[in-house]
Amino acid sequence: MGESTTTLDILKDLIRIDTQNPPGNEHALVAYLHAWCERLDLDHTVYSYGEGRDNILIRMGKPKGRNLVVLGHMDVVVADPESWCSPPFAGEVKDGYLYGRGTLDMKYFIAASLSTMETLKQLESLLDRQVVFLFTADEETGSAFGLPRVLEEPGVAELLADSVVLNEGGGFALFKDGSCHYLYETGQKSVGRLRVSVRRLADSNPYFPSMEHERIMVEVIDRLQGLQIDTSIPDTVVSLRKAFMDHSCGDSKLNRLIDTMSSSMVTATMVEGGSRNLKLADDVKVQIDFDCRLLPNVEKSEFEKKIETALSGLPVTHELLRFSPGYEARIDDALVELLTGVLRRHEPEVDKLLPFITPGSNDGKYLRSLGCDVVGFAPLAKNQTFTDIMPLIHGVDERISLESIEFCALVLRDVCIEYLTGDSYHG
Repeated sequence: MGESTTTLDILKDLIRIDTQNPPGNEHALVAYLHAWCERLDLDHTVYSYGEGRDNILIRMGKPKGRNLVVLGHMDVVVADPESWCSPPFAGEVKDGYLYGRGTLDMKYFIAASLSTMETLKQLESLLDRQVVFLFTADEETGSAFGLPRVLEEPGVAELLADSVVLNEGGGFALFKDGSCHYLYETGQKSVGRLRVSVRRLADSNPYFPSMEHERIMVEVIDRLQGLQIDTSIPDTVVSLRKAFMDHSCGDSKLNRLIDTMSSSMVTATMVEGGSRNLKLADDVKVQIDFDCRLLPNVEKSEFEKKIETALSGLPVTHELLRFSPGYEARIDDALVELLTGVLRRHEPEVDKLLPFITPGSNDGKYLRSLGCDVVGFAPLAKNQTFTDIMPLIHGVDERISLESIEFCALVLRDVCIEYLTGDSYHG
């Protein structure tokens, strides 16, 4: 971690620290960040919950006006080395890409943050506002050891309240008719987990199978995956469809992506059955779990009524195991102008910065109740479009282009400088 350390060098180091979750162990990565803070003499605090489940909060600047928060998670999903062309925790560079679990989700943003800290330290006397870098544990499996716990610590919620938050989930290029647009996340879908159980029919007999349970299972999946849910469309979705759908019919990948971002979806993800399946209750023949990603205007009660109606007449029971409400937010125009201006400085081809509601879920939702403006903006270079990176996130051979690493570091640096010095932002 010498003076000549590049963002690429930092990211290689971070990838080589195995933070797979499960089981989850962010301690070694926090030790790396702690050493970075010690070298730069940065104010920082480590919060630990359980063995190896560490979080770190770092702050710089003066507490004046709205703070800027740079939020990231340190854990990554599990990677099977047998499926990869390179070891997922080796941090190898091939053909202009850095391979490794977490390169896109989301250690590149942490690496860019560390590079930014070095620059900000040199400009510390010029900072008119405060920036908080917050890197958390356990985002990939529900955040039980991460951000919600950190927010319960004395003074943390007050520190973060009413902040502008830069988070994962956006900053990706999409092309329409040759024009380059960048997306920034302003909302998240609601996330639900639904379980439907097909009851054992009274006249069923394993020696004379009728396949009736299987027929019911298929009918349940067909009805729920074809469920028409949206009664109204959020403004963000309307604008996104207007910008892309009429012109993208020849690009199947883009069509699928826009549809995913602008529709509610219920998808069967796990089916369990069989007469000898000990996981099932005695009166249950088949159990189906559904992943539900709903546009934020869909209320929980409304969704439950639609499920009830869809399954009417079938010998099944259902339970909504979990429901996490989504949100749609409008971001201050001045902040959007700042982000757009910095993007164009480093990529003049950028036409517009467009808001979208992410099809996924992340820790940004925990800061909404504190009055924060949460923006998904961790930009990648235009050579890695949104349609390109989506299959790689949580996927095999996850990788980031070398251009994207440098691009993110430069854009994040300039956004922080302009926001914190007050020269270009007066929100």
